[in-house]
Amino acid sequence: MLYYNLKINKITQMKFLKILIVSIIFCQIIYSQNENKYVGLIKIKDTLMIKYRVEFDESDGVISGFSISDLGGEHETKSKISGFYDEEKKELSFKEVEIIYTKSPVSLDDFDFCNVHLEHSKFKLGSDKLMGDFKGKFSDGVECVNGELVMSSVEKVAKRVSKFSKKVQKSRKIEDSIKDRLKGVKVLDTLNLNVLKKDEVTSVFTKSKLMKFYIYDGGKIDNDEVTVLQDGKIILLNYKISEKKKLLEVPVANKKTTITIIANSVGNIGTNTTVIEVVDGNNTIKTLTNLNKDEKTKIDILKY
Repeated sequence: MLYYNLKINKITQMKFLKILIVSIIFCQIIYSQNENKYVGLIKIKDTLMIKYRVEFDESDGVISGFSISDLGGEHETKSKISGFYDEEKKELSFKEVEIIYTKSPVSLDDFDFCNVHLEHSKFKLGSDKLMGDFKGKFSDGVECVNGELVMSSVEKVAKRVSKFSKKVQKSRKIEDSIKDRLKGVKVLDTLNLNVLKKDEVTSVFTKSKLMKFYIYDGGKIDNDEVTVLQDGKIILLNYKISEKKKLLEVPVANKKTTITIIANSVGNIGTNTTVIEVVDGNNTIKTLTNLNKDEKTKIDILKY
């Protein structure tokens, strides 16, 4: 570990604040009372490491939940999982069964993904670790890649965040105004956060004929503004974000409908951080923009 003794000026403090707020929001978002939430890595042949997160509920031995692979990366993909838990044998098995969204390039004519299948791994509900071998399979059952899951409970992450936050509040190098802003950061009430970045395309899969978009500010109100387009046509212009949820209803008639979000301003704190909930009746995807002024990001609604 390297240690740097820095004199922090106001400009450095604002950059630090921006990074810190995003970090605290992210870490606090993934923590809650449910113990069946894990973050870690997929290891493939001890050479490739992919960030992985899984959350599930168990009822009478049946497992249901979701996974996110390449968490925060260019190919982040969220999938539904289903499986079984054997209380007597203390064994867990699950597989990814349906894609909810992905940031990987998608072909409308032919798309198939390598899905994780965790088979009969030793596990006790409530444990702070989840480890086991998995097989990657395409939808037709053909194997694509094998590897290992190495995961820990998110509770450990939350404890580290708490310690770090206390150090920030005690630090004499950080202005009180910045500390006050950190205290005012509102934790987003979601475990489905998907950060929308500049020039990125997030593909959302749906069977619905209507998508609902709820747009609001999930933290400190700082005058962020956005414009939203549907297939190139403006459906919301220079909208100032507030705590009140703005509803946009988008009919899904074609195989692909493109929603473009443009940041008209960045408000008073850091980048444009607008919360956008995408709802189709079966799934709710909660997203957060991370855009500078005039930058844009896209959400492709893919009907299947």
